[in-house]
Order: sequence, then C-alpha cells, then structure tokens
Amino acid sequence: MKKAEQGDENGIKPKFSPTLKIHTAALRHNLGVFKKLAPKSKILLPVKANAYGCGIETLYPFFEKAPIDMLGVANVYEGVELRKLGFRKPILNLGGFFPETLPLFLQNEIIPSITDLPQLHALSQVKNQNFGVHIKLDLGMGRIGIQRHEVDALLTALEKIPHAKVTGIFTHFPHTGNAAKEATPKHNSDFVEYANRIIERLQLSRADVLLHAANSYSTIFFPETHHDMVRPGILFYGYYQSEEDRIEFNPRFGFRPSLELSAIPISIRRVPQGFGISYSSLYVTKDAWENVGVLPLGYADGIPRALSNKIVFGMHPLLGRVTMDQIIVGNATEPKAIRLLGEGVPSLELWGKIAESFSYELMTHFGARLRRELQ
Repeated sequence: MKKAEQGDENGIKPKFSPTLKIHTAALRHNLGVFKKLAPKSKILLPVKANAYGCGIETLYPFFEKAPIDMLGVANVYEGVELRKLGFRKPILNLGGFFPETLPLFLQNEIIPSITDLPQLHALSQVKNQNFGVHIKLDLGMGRIGIQRHEVDALLTALEKIPHAKVTGIFTHFPHTGNAAKEATPKHNSDFVEYANRIIERLQLSRADVLLHAANSYSTIFFPETHHDMVRPGILFYGYYQSEEDRIEFNPRFGFRPSLELSAIPISIRRVPQGFGISYSSLYVTKDAWENVGVLPLGYADGIPRALSNKIVFGMHPLLGRVTMDQIIVGNATEPKAIRLLGEGVPSLELWGKIAESFSYELMTHFGARLRRELQ
C-alpha cells in the first residue's frame, strides 16, 4: 500500500497539503561535486535529524542507490530505522551512546563511536562477539570525544578489549570562515598525530583504519583534511551556512539547492484599503483593494516567525505575522501552488539571514505536516 505521505485517497495527508519536494538531480549533482573535490576519499553522508529535515524514509531510495560508502547518524535509533528500511551498507553513529543501547548497535550492525571513557566498560562486557568501533577525538570542539589527556587511558583500556576492533578514527572541526584559515590546519595536524599514535600503540594496520575529519566546508576549502573519507552535510543538500557564503562561493563550486516548498491557498479573498492582516495588524492593506491568499502552513511547519512582513516569494509578499498554521501572501488570485522555496524565490540562506538563523536550523525545523516528495 502507498504511504500516507504520498497523498493517496486513504492517507492522512491529502494531495492539497503543503509540499516539500526534494530534487534528486540536485543531490546527484552535489554528490558529484564532492567526488571531484575529494576523488581519493570515501564518502559518508550524514543523515541525522531525519536527513536534515528532508525525511529519511522519503530520501531512502536515493541513499540506497547513491555511490556512497557509509551513512552517519546521531544516535542508534536513527540507524535502526535505516536498517528497517533495508539499508545494508555501513552505518556509523557519529554521536555518543548510552551503554544500555549497545545491544541495539550490535544487533543491527551499527558502528558505535567511542566518545567518552565510561563507554569502554560497556564494550568490555560484550561476550563472544567481535565488532568494529570508531574513536572520536575532541581536539578543540569541546563537545564530545576523547580529549588529549584521555588518550593514554583510552589505549590502555582498548588493549584489554580485543573484540572491539578500531576501524576508524575521526574528529570534528569547530571553525568556519576566517577563523578556520589558521585553526583547521592546526587541528588537522593534531588529528593526524594522535591518529598515528593510536594506530601504532594498538598495532593496527593503517589500511584497516578509516581516518575522517572533513565536513562540507573543510572538504571544499582544505584538501589536506580529506584523509580516507569526507563527511559532507549541509552542502550535499545544496545549502551554505549563510547568504553571504552562497553569494561568494557558489559561483566557484556550483552546488544546487535541493528543496522546493510550495502550498496551495486554502482561502483567497479581496480586502479593502485599511484592512489589518494577521495578528496585531502588522500589515495594513494600502491599495483600494488587495488580493490575498491564506496558505495552510506556518511556524509549526518551519516558516520562521521572524520572516513576518519581511520577505517576498516571487510575486507574493508575505503579509503580516506568520502564525502557527497559516501565512497570508499578497497577489493571490487563484488556487494554484505558490512556491516559497526553490527557483525564482528567495534562498533558504536568505531566510536564515532575515530570521537571524541559518540553513541547518531552518531545514531541521520543517514540520511533519509537510508532504515530502522525492522528485
């Protein structure tokens, strides 16, 4: 039976629901850009947070066929979902894990990452099963990962857990922009130093250990960080951290935005001059008569409230306050889909600039009520 989100007659999301389309042509193109930038490196695609808000189930057909080597998740439950969908390639948990969840990792062949020393006790308790692990090093992020002063304790413990084989070592760069010019190469040098130390101490074969550090920005700006595998996130989906970055860098790299958001007006009305629109009458009609349309989506669906009265979607200005379930736009005269994201309308990065947010947050805030379609 077709999924309800596809809008079949028995589903709970009819075809008139606001629609978030994800264009596979853009995703394929962006993946190709990364393959050209890092031709000798494997590719891990992070699909955490419901594939950056795009919908892991919606995008699964793409991930199943894409020329990638691994998917990255934030917790074991995201990995379990991928296994239930049928994904058979390696899955790496990029975040930490609670010891109680270790059986789920092993049952579903999801690679755990060692991010804190207390996790080692849980690994040591596994009986009659060999499995791979990755070590995450915290060399400046200050979030999760083994710190410099903990490396000796880590190695001493791992020497006593031969059934947990280290198959990868990675880190996360905290800086972008001008700060990265000096910080990232230094961080990367430290990473290589500590990774080599771990490999030597545990008597591992270098060919059997994946070193990975580069996210989207590191991959495009710092080739020395590519190592054995890169982890392109936001740029794989076609978005930069800021509108300024998009304007400055995309003529050089040519990433294509993959999302198209549209909605059909649920109400079209003609209102006279001086009529207040939405809460607090933030917008008051100026012309003798104005045609406005009410779109059935709002901040609960990922339209930032901070966009209120500050953006124009092609020919349709956003009028007044964004509300939980609805927005009101101008120049609406017929019940046809109005595009809010995609070709011919402001970029997601511009949304972020206006809303004092950025692409990551906006993407992951797209709500469950949106009908997601893979194009």
